[in-house]
This record gives sequence, structure tokens and C-alpha cells, in this order.
Amino acid sequence: MSLFDQIGMYWRLTWGLRQFLKEPITLEQARSIIKDRLANRERNLLTIVRRAIYENKRSPYLKLLKLAGCEYGDFERMVHADGIESTLKKLAEEGVYLSIEEFKGKKEVIRGGKVYKFREREFDNPYMLRHLEASTSGSSGTASRTYWDLNHIALGRAVYVTCLLDAYDVLTAPMVVWASILPGWGQRVILEHAKVSKPVAKWFSPVSENRFRPSLKNRLGAKYITYMGRLWGAELPVPEYVPIDEAWRVAQWIEGAINRQKECYLHTDVSNAVRICQAAKNKGLDITGAKFALSSEPITKVKRQEIESAGVYACPRYDSIEGGTIGFGCLHPKAPDDIHFFKDSLALIHYRRKIYHTEVSVEAFLFTSLLLSAPKMMFNVELGDYGIMESRSCGCYWDELGFTDHIYNIRSFDKLTGQGMTFLGTDLLRIIEEILPAKFGGTSIDYQMVEEEDKDGHTHINVVISPEVGDVGDSEVIQTVLTELGKGRDTQRMMADVWSQSKTLKVKRMRPITTAGGKLLPLHITKDM
Repeated sequence: MSLFDQIGMYWRLTWGLRQFLKEPITLEQARSIIKDRLANRERNLLTIVRRAIYENKRSPYLKLLKLAGCEYGDFERMVHADGIESTLKKLAEEGVYLSIEEFKGKKEVIRGGKVYKFREREFDNPYMLRHLEASTSGSSGTASRTYWDLNHIALGRAVYVTCLLDAYDVLTAPMVVWASILPGWGQRVILEHAKVSKPVAKWFSPVSENRFRPSLKNRLGAKYITYMGRLWGAELPVPEYVPIDEAWRVAQWIEGAINRQKECYLHTDVSNAVRICQAAKNKGLDITGAKFALSSEPITKVKRQEIESAGVYACPRYDSIEGGTIGFGCLHPKAPDDIHFFKDSLALIHYRRKIYHTEVSVEAFLFTSLLLSAPKMMFNVELGDYGIMESRSCGCYWDELGFTDHIYNIRSFDKLTGQGMTFLGTDLLRIIEEILPAKFGGTSIDYQMVEEEDKDGHTHINVVISPEVGDVGDSEVIQTVLTELGKGRDTQRMMADVWSQSKTLKVKRMRPITTAGGKLLPLHITKDM
């Protein structure tokens, strides 16, 4: 982005933030917006597809739709006749979809004898206002760049947040956030709650500017939002550094809030929630009655039990930076991660695909945007996850609001996740197959990365080293991996710092795990964790 573009972005942010904070979303408005979007799903999809795809000659999806022989009139007729999901399934079968590797620009798109190579910026929503730049996961400088749009924070996130506060009866509870500074998601969460007049009382960050030194752009952006927000009358907090191994400080703040006001609401990632609950028990702190909104990674049975054993109520969230809020946890869950899918802003279908570095096939989720404010235009796009989807009436708050579709047993098929930080499998392959053998000896089949959850609910990434390699120092191996993961943009350096603090990486001396078919794969991503 040029200096001129950055100046323009900050100018839009200045006045956009004023309007954003001036007009908070009430609970009644949020429920009305959701009701209207549910009633007009087909119209909303047709609008965004017509404007962002068929009227946008640079759209990658237009090439795929033309290749499938689908003009806008054909698409409109199919939607009216068969419905949204049936239409999307038919088009996926005809090649109108993108794998996560294709969407991230890591793999060529081959359809019908044609070969395309798309770049990430080609998927930007052309109707989005760019208020701030952000990044998604990735390593080796290959993170995806996405822009924040205050309109999307309002309509694609805050609308659901105000309902979440009502659903879990925390509209008046003091709120604390333990999430990373920019390029992390802490600032976005604070803006979400400012939009619904729910100021965050305290912001703790597990990452310090002094540790990983974010870019000048991100340092200025974070301070700019905070101080401009205060200028426009919002109570936006400044982050206080609390390292991961001092989770007891967050637990102590929560206990104090409960003692004073009988309630407390926290937003953090799943692994840090486990750390807070364990720290509370170890320090004799009583956080009973607190309610935790949990993001960034799947909440497994063990993790949920560990959180709830401290007397805390767990509220899972399923979000993506590309598409916004995907869903919130069911109040009568069938599974630890039972999520109500927000079908007013997204469409979702399954598509069976083989994980390219394995012999395993999964029913991958394909997402399609229904909001013109979405950061990325998605049309049958994978985000690297799969799981079970079903419709049922559970009688909870979200069910009564009209969200009857549930998704659960959500897992990533091409990512390793720990402490809320995620690296794509395609980016880890270079470390396993090239970097480690070159430095420590052996070959590409002597190393492997394995995701594992311990008995306390912590997720570890094991760097498996075959005995044939000989003696190598564990700390040197871990530092080598972290150094490689930390190369590139702010996002990668921040994530590597969190993995370093949390000691997510472990070394295991054993022969790499083989599949049932006898294949030895560089990544062993646990499915049943």
C-alpha cells in the first residue's frame, strides 16, 4: 500500500470511527436486523453476486462461473427455483469453488483444462471501505492481508455481540479482554463492544510491543484507534501486558470484579481460558460465575471440562477474519463446540475433498458471503475447516432468534493450532522437509509435526525426530522452528512469540507416525482431539 493510500485510509478511519461510535446498535435493532436478513437471504445473495462478481470484471469467481456456463440470469433462476444451498452445491460440482490453498494464492486453480493463479487481493470485496489493514495466519511472510471495515464490524460482528450479551445475561457485567494487540484481534473486539455501548473495563495483552516490535503502521494504528475513539467519547482501554505464564493476574482481576459486582465477562482464546482457570485453582482464587466468550481455536471436551471445573460458563465463538462471525455457542449444546450457524450473513455447504498431503478425505466447509460489507468476497470458499452440520430445534436463545442450523465437531484439516495461534500446514512443510534436515541431519522423512492435547487441556505441537537423526538439542530444534515461523510480517512474529511464551512446541524422539495405509506424512493433524 502506497503512502497516499495509507493517508487516505487513516482519513476514512477518523471520520468513520466518529460515525461508528456515534450510533450504537441497540438490542432491539440487532434483533430486527437479523430478522430482516433471514427473511431476505436470497435477495441479499443475488445482490452481492450481481454487484461484486458479475459486475466486477476482475472477480476470480466470474471466470469460474463463465467456465461453468453460468450467466447471472442462470444463477438467479437457479436460486429462485432450488434455493441457495442447492444452487451452491450444483455449482461446486461444476468447479465453482476454491480450496483454502487456492483462496490464499498458494496453489493454481485448474478447472476444465484452464489454469488460473489468483492473488489474495483479487478476493477483496470491492464495496468495502478500508479503515485499517489486518493479517490472517501464515508463516514465512505468506500471511493473508485483509482490511477492517467499520461497517462490517458493526453489521457482521457487533449485531451478534449485543445478542450474545443478552443471551448470556452479561449486559451489565464488567468486561475484560485478554487478547493480542495489533495485528491481533484485541482491538477489533473492543470496537465490537464499543459499538453496542458495552465498554471494555480492562484489556490485557499476552504480547508486548517490546517483545516482537510490530510495524510502525500497526503501532500507530492501535494508538490512533484508542485516542481518536476517546476523542469521540468512547471508553477505549489501553492494553496492559500480562504474559501467558502470569494468567493468575487475569484470574485475580476476574475474582475482584465478581466480589464487587457479582458477575464478570471475559473474551479470550480457548487455551488462555484454560490457563486462567488452572491459575485460579492453583492460587485459590474464586472465579465462580464468570462467563467466558472463547475464540481462535476449537473447544474440545477436555478444554471445556477444565474451564467449567472452575465454575465458569463457556461461550464458544466461531469467527473468521475473511467473513466475520460464523456462529456462537448453543446454550443447550449437543457437543463441546456446538455452534449456531449465522445463516443470515453466510451460506454454508459441505464439499468432499482430499487433504493434499494425506490419504484422508473430509467434508470441508464451503462458505459464501451474504453481506456487502464482508472483508473478502467468498463464493464456495474453504477456510480449512470441516465438521458436522445439522438442523434441529434446541429451544435456546439462538434457536428462537431463527438460527436452527448447528455445526459441531469443528476441526482444521490443514492447520496446526495452539494457544489461539494458527499456522497453515503448507507453510510448515518447508521447515519439516528442508530446514530441519539441512541443519540437524537426516532426511525429510525423519521429521514430523504432530498436534496433541494433554490431560490438562493444553494443545502442544510435537516436533517428532526419528532416532536415526542422532543427538540434537531440543532447545535448538525448537528455536530453529520458532525462528522460521517468526519470519515475515507482524502476524507471524506475534504468533511465534506466543508459541514461545506458552512452550507450545515440544520435541519427541520417536519414529514419525505412519497412516493406516503405511504413508509417512510431514504433518499429523489430530482429528479427535
